[in-house]
Amino acid sequence: MNDIDGSLGEARAHTEGECLIVSTGCVRRVWKWTGTGFATQAFVDLRSGRSWAGEGTGCDWQLPDVREAPEAELRGLAASVQDDEGFTDAHVAVTAEIAYPAAGIALRWTVWAYPGAPGIRTQLAARAIGATPASPTARTQGSPPDARVDRLPVREMSRRRYFGYYNGTQQRNDTHLDLLKEAVVSHPVMGREWCDWASVACVEDDAGGIAMVKESHKCVNQPGYATGGFLCDEARGLSCTGWGLRPNEISPEAFTPGWATWCLAWAGGDLDREIAFKTFDRFRYPIDPARDVYVQANTWGSTDNSPDARRAATENSVLREIETCAELGIDVVQIDDGWQTPPGNPTWKPGDHGWHPHPASYPDGWARVRRRAGELGIRLGLWAAAMPIGLDELKKNFTEGGFLQVKLDFAALRNRAEIEAVMRKVRDFIAWTGHRVRVNWDVTENEPRYGYFFAREYGSIYLENRKPARPLSVVYRPHTVLRDLWQVARYLNIHRFQCPIQNVDRVDPEYSDAPLHSHAYATAIALMGIPLFFQETKYYSESAKAEIRALLEVYKEHRAFLFEGIVHPIGAKPDNASWTGFQCHLPNEGRGYLLIFRERCNARARHSFELGWLRPGTLHLTDLVSKRNWRQQTGPGGPLDITVDRAPGFRFLHYREEG
Repeated sequence: MNDIDGSLGEARAHTEGECLIVSTGCVRRVWKWTGTGFATQAFVDLRSGRSWAGEGTGCDWQLPDVREAPEAELRGLAASVQDDEGFTDAHVAVTAEIAYPAAGIALRWTVWAYPGAPGIRTQLAARAIGATPASPTARTQGSPPDARVDRLPVREMSRRRYFGYYNGTQQRNDTHLDLLKEAVVSHPVMGREWCDWASVACVEDDAGGIAMVKESHKCVNQPGYATGGFLCDEARGLSCTGWGLRPNEISPEAFTPGWATWCLAWAGGDLDREIAFKTFDRFRYPIDPARDVYVQANTWGSTDNSPDARRAATENSVLREIETCAELGIDVVQIDDGWQTPPGNPTWKPGDHGWHPHPASYPDGWARVRRRAGELGIRLGLWAAAMPIGLDELKKNFTEGGFLQVKLDFAALRNRAEIEAVMRKVRDFIAWTGHRVRVNWDVTENEPRYGYFFAREYGSIYLENRKPARPLSVVYRPHTVLRDLWQVARYLNIHRFQCPIQNVDRVDPEYSDAPLHSHAYATAIALMGIPLFFQETKYYSESAKAEIRALLEVYKEHRAFLFEGIVHPIGAKPDNASWTGFQCHLPNEGRGYLLIFRERCNARARHSFELGWLRPGTLHLTDLVSKRNWRQQTGPGGPLDITVDRAPGFRFLHYREEG
């Protein structure tokens, strides 16, 4: 094995004899070259000194349809500093080229180490080599249903935690239908334990833990393509299976990538675990203030039928929307389905009809809409079907309309070719625009779309449709929207999620209590993520516009700081009767923000919140809406007493530690 030594800040990758050592400054992972691949010897949390170690044999992965890897040739090992062509934060990247002549397969194995990150990312890609590969080794009873892609030498497994998120949010709008599924198992492993629905597996105790994350489009209710599962094995450790490609998809032409894996460690309890996930997430999917901080409106969500919703995307309607959004302080108007020739059809293929503005509605193309948006300082966004629209059509609409947010819908990523085609198209398009464009990934249907841990280097997650009347499964209910966002914020950066806002005056009171909430309350629910007015804002009354505009003015004074912080859910899970909300903490500044909700059926006007991060002492607090200031003594992590006089009601607060 040749010597390498590459570094960036705290991150370093180097070799010592037959060992590869990769560190972020927070965690370190050590592999040994075994002759069949790299096997993890240790994963160390450098902050606490805790180590998960063992004598790894064989290698961390298996070849597709081969139980254990045969003899291998290490044909290259290198370390460099890169940022994936601008799609992630700068990191030290290790690349190994490994050939398995007997199996007719070569691998490209990559390791990413971000300076200061609590985890390390690995990924396998495969290419066919030589003559026809040998016949795969027959599986024996108990071998995994998908080939292993990563393994950690974890031996003590007293408590396991599995979690993942549901897609198909169109059908998850009732109080009992959570967005997050999380299971904690404390009984003995008794040999082996499989979990095939989760995106994350943790092995932990009261002192901290270690986790594997499948960077894929898997969801709890949608396994996606070749995403495998997790295996806790007292003899072999914690493993992750599922390459994301099948043997017949391995081509001699180029390396085909599979799903990546994150391995994370933390010391402490629930908050520390959540911080580790969201901290790594921010390295992997960094936020650019110029592209990722905005308030958006989308033309689709005000009607109960598709023809009327498509008419909202016509030129005259959009011009009115631009006027109203400028008045409200909304930054982006996104034109949803109905602008194109002919109206939307998810079965289109590139070139069938051409994705350009309908001449009957847009006689001058995008010229009038673009001109008026420019005059009022509004940016434009566009909807399209993800798979039919071609790269040239995306480029043409960007050139003519200047669309900076592109919502991609109707994807069904059922094999590696479809996954790679959509990702390559989007990647090439964003790079062609000089990284000016962002994509909104739609997860509202039960198809294998994008999931929650995948493709966010290209933009944000469009989480859910919530409408005034029909269909009944998506009628806007403030407490279920708040519940979904509260659960997103548990393990993911909510800054990467578009959070729906609906006009409560138009919501059918037979199916929702939304009309009993203020417009400010409905808007406030979305303020820790990307506020998305899923509606035609032209229907707001003058009093409603004044209420929303006042809150957005306050929000926009502080949103740059909100996006610098880490957001956590606080209080109880929203259920229409809880004290609940979010804490956004800026770790290096000793300050942050609180968004507190007293839900409609909550009879108590005062509540004591347990908070994260805080030391014993004095907090200086400011109500950002009323401008009132006060001081309050707190112990470790609070508690902090909050009063909301009326339900439903909310408080938007800034806090600063003193002394």
